[in-house]
Amino acid sequence: MNLSLEIIFITTLGVLFYQDIKERKVSVWILIISLLLGGILHFMQQTQIVFVSSIVMNITFIALVFGVLCLYAKIILQNNIFQVFGMGDLLFFILLAVSLPLVSFLMVFIFSLLFSLLIFILVKRKLKDKTVPLAGLQSLFLILVLLVNKLIPKIELYTL
Repeated sequence: MNLSLEIIFITTLGVLFYQDIKERKVSVWILIISLLLGGILHFMQQTQIVFVSSIVMNITFIALVFGVLCLYAKIILQNNIFQVFGMGDLLFFILLAVSLPLVSFLMVFIFSLLFSLLIFILVKRKLKDKTVPLAGLQSLFLILVLLVNKLIPKIELYTL
């Protein structure tokens, strides 16, 4: 059962990656399905109290990051937050928050942002749209993390 859910989860993340790269937008339904699958996989690996407390702390972190982004957009860029940051990106942040325990979430969140920046810098000349497909690149990073987690048994994504 776990393997089937993991395969479906990775597939939905692949669809997110493809949509964001190709169309520069992601389907809310794919995000919701991915969020549910990630949450179920996380829940199956944790006790209920650890699961809930992880989500609360992760969402709190996302809220703080989003608050800083809102202030930066308003004060420095003098723009509305959703003119500089996509709703799909915020929903993907929430997907990550629900899918992983606290330490794994923080590691994946930070390194997926660095991964996205690096990939964008490398391929920005080839892109028509000069914005970062953040949710898509972060989903690609999460796919890679999940595959490495499966292939290297010493790495336990849900126990960190």
